[in-house]
Amino acid sequence: MLVIAALPAVWSGTAAAQTSIVGSAEMTRYESIADLRLRPVIDSVWSVDAPAPGLVERSGRLLQVTPIRGEDGTPLEEWVIEQGDGTIIVVATREGDTVPGLRTSVRVRGRFEGEIETRARDGVVRQWPLFVARHVEMTPSTGESNVWLAAVIAILAFGVVLLRRLIRRGVPVPIGSGSASRFDSRTGSGVGTTPEPMSLPSDPVDALEVLAAGRHPSESSSMHRRRLEFEHASTTVLVGRGLLSRAGELITGAIGREIDIRAFVGVDPGSGGVVEATHLPSLIRGLEGVGDVVTSTVEASEAAKSMSGVEALWDRMLEAGVDRRSVVVALGGGIACDVVGFAASGWMRGVDLVLCPTTLLGMVDAAIGGKTGVNRRLPSGGLGKNLVGAFWPARLVICDWDVLRTLGDREFRSGLAECVKHAIIDGPDALSSLERELPGVLERDPDVLARFIDRSAGVKIGIVERDPREAGDRAFLNLGHTYAHALESRTELGLAHGEAVAIGLVAAGRAAVAAGLQSGSAMEDRIRALLAEAGLPTAVRGIGAADLDGLTAAMRVDKKASHGRIRLVLPRDIGDVVVVDDPGDSVVRAGWAAVIDPG
Repeated sequence: MLVIAALPAVWSGTAAAQTSIVGSAEMTRYESIADLRLRPVIDSVWSVDAPAPGLVERSGRLLQVTPIRGEDGTPLEEWVIEQGDGTIIVVATREGDTVPGLRTSVRVRGRFEGEIETRARDGVVRQWPLFVARHVEMTPSTGESNVWLAAVIAILAFGVVLLRRLIRRGVPVPIGSGSASRFDSRTGSGVGTTPEPMSLPSDPVDALEVLAAGRHPSESSSMHRRRLEFEHASTTVLVGRGLLSRAGELITGAIGREIDIRAFVGVDPGSGGVVEATHLPSLIRGLEGVGDVVTSTVEASEAAKSMSGVEALWDRMLEAGVDRRSVVVALGGGIACDVVGFAASGWMRGVDLVLCPTTLLGMVDAAIGGKTGVNRRLPSGGLGKNLVGAFWPARLVICDWDVLRTLGDREFRSGLAECVKHAIIDGPDALSSLERELPGVLERDPDVLARFIDRSAGVKIGIVERDPREAGDRAFLNLGHTYAHALESRTELGLAHGEAVAIGLVAAGRAAVAAGLQSGSAMEDRIRALLAEAGLPTAVRGIGAADLDGLTAAMRVDKKASHGRIRLVLPRDIGDVVVVDDPGDSVVRAGWAAVIDPG
């Protein structure tokens, strides 16, 4: 199922609309352009010797290009085009020698071939016209818009003059998404907020860019902004470069207060102290001018992820005078986000929280969704993962991917396990894109990395927004985690969370076959190969058949278990996962058999 990002309709002056297909007696619906039924249609459109009859041309502005691997391995591309009347069509075409730039004016020739089902990031499912075509012409989108663009700029210039006069008279003129204040009624907050205020610059052309892009010119054009709405709260997620040095500006904009902020920063020093030495100074510089800044060290280990660690933070907050107008900031990986977040949720019944993850795992998973928590010791002596915690959404998540340049290879690769999990949940297109982009991600290519983080985080954002309290779809995010948490309870194995999740994904694939949800090993083999390419383990050493009773016991006290019965999230197919209650001992053990030493 295709996921279409937010489609801007600024240039057409109308909201993005669906094109009606005239004369279609019966509509064929597709979930992906990889569908084999489309292959002969694509071939006929591209045929030079015998082109398909009745082809028509369509033109418009290119909004999105997604590479897709067909079910038969054919490299395809999915284009999203906004036509001149503001309507949207999805185009299935072959992969070209060059990738056209976004906002390029394109002309394509082909024919309508039913509809394609798409899911927006907010979870809403829609059907869009599917146009199978080959491109005819690509030109920069400039000349055709010059006349109306000049008119818009002239009108905007007049508006800017009017705004200046109003400002001189002292009339407050809020502009942008923050123009309508709303009351944040989260427990322990009670702060009237104006999220993400936006002001127009005086230059008309710059002002037009602000309205078109939804961002201020000072923001990097590569910065991605998402908003996760809860019933009584919201989280803004920013992905970009150089954001820590702008933390004060971003935080005050998110919480709606310009002055009198005390920032309490819980920092995970990082491997070799690199976060404390390199990234903490950037954050502190970014916080200059917003109030006092107090820092406290957080030990990032599963053993230290405990109530005693939270209590140590509370003691430090008391010494620092942190009150309900203060802001608690976490700078570090997933453990730091969990522990500092839990401390913020309980201090004075809740204070504003900002998360600045410094690991890939933190950016795509741990910092998103509002979950906080710590571990508890089990009667067996192992660790019960996240058994104590609270839902406390951060007001702002700052994902500055500059920090990933100092992240060790093992930690970086560990975060990829959650990205693989998100792609399995999201569907064939997402998994194909991950497989295609993985080399660039491993090389930490800036352009690839920013897009990759935003897309993976977007999968979780879409699920959490539909089900913030894990009453339904959010349970899908536990794919592979019941096995992973059991492995993590054995701290002597020394597994990082992402490494345990990678092993858990393989185990879940095998368990799905044992449960009759899949036939054959095709999915397990594909996932195993992808994880291996990412440098992640697909089996665990030091665990054998003799350990299964203890591991199964740990699974029964996992926080997802119900009345002592194991619950597994298992994949029926890529993009189709289900929750299985009490799958049975044979299914659970089949999963373990895929990843442990049979001896």
